[in-house]
Amino acid sequence: MKCSYCDAEINPNIDSYFTCLDNFIQTKYFDTEEENVFCSQECFCNYVQLEEIDSEGEEG
Repeated sequence: MKCSYCDAEINPNIDSYFTCLDNFIQTKYFDTEEENVFCSQECFCNYVQLEEIDSEGEEG
């Protein structure tokens, strides 16, 4: 098993991993269950292009 963003090897018997449970995001971004695997929350956020916008309206 590999992280869909950074290709890090994940052993599901030893390593913890992240998967998205939101049905809309699953159908929008992932064709298979194997694509919905991430080694970290940061990799998931980068995969779906999540960015923080500060209170001044500037990207951060």
